[in-house]
Amino acid sequence: MLTKTNKRFVIAFAAMSVILAVAAISFVVFHIHPEWFPQNQERCYFSRELHLYCPGCGGTRAMLALFDFDVVRSFLSNPVPVYAVILCVRMWVALLHNTLLIKEESRVWRVLYNWEAWGILVVIVGNFILRNVLLVLFHLDYLGDMT
Repeated sequence: MLTKTNKRFVIAFAAMSVILAVAAISFVVFHIHPEWFPQNQERCYFSRELHLYCPGCGGTRAMLALFDFDVVRSFLSNPVPVYAVILCVRMWVALLHNTLLIKEESRVWRVLYNWEAWGILVVIVGNFILRNVLLVLFHLDYLGDMT
């Protein structure tokens, strides 16, 4: 018999499974047909006017690199998609454990830790600061967009 807590885990596990299934199908489709992936070749307003990278710069390149299984190039373009994939898979494993493998409430795994949630912010802000410091102070533009 499912308890109230287990019902929540079953619903969350089903939702996360659907999300990961849609992501996997999208990954396969865009790996086969990368030209279908929406790409905007124009720089954003932030980059055009301030001549600095915005927090999302390189996101499309990062996704296209992930479709080619090039994790290093994806991470260098923008680390947010790589972090998001790792986080979603880890959350799915925790939900799988909580849904199928536990018998006692004391053995429940946390689905999302506080440091993981803060990690998202650290990755976004840290990437924004690091890239712009390298660009302004050292004139190092490894993405090549601001030259």
